[in-house]
Amino acid sequence: MMAVKNVTSTNLSPNTASALCYVPIVGFVAAVVLLIIEKNSTVRWNAAQSLLLGLTVVVVDAALVMTLILALAIPLVNVAALIISLVLAVKAYQGEMVRLPWLGTWTDKIIKKV
Repeated sequence: MMAVKNVTSTNLSPNTASALCYVPIVGFVAAVVLLIIEKNSTVRWNAAQSLLLGLTVVVVDAALVMTLILALAIPLVNVAALIISLVLAVKAYQGEMVRLPWLGTWTDKIIKKV
């Protein structure tokens, strides 16, 4: 668990801003905005991981839709992604830093470049 600074560019607490990135539907827009304007490294990291999670779900859904039988698994993938997003939102709000396998490593690389 990383120490969270109490200062953000958006006047939201870092925990609230980080959790907002994972909220279904509005999280994508919030993550993009926070990744661009936020100076707090924890919020930026959560925003990047949230975007990578969403992109991964879109890619997996696109791959599954290419075959009729595997396309039946798309609702399962989407429900799993929803549950993961909600768990990550709660953990972020509690101030815990959860690194998803593979995505956490990619997130670190993205944050270093952005």
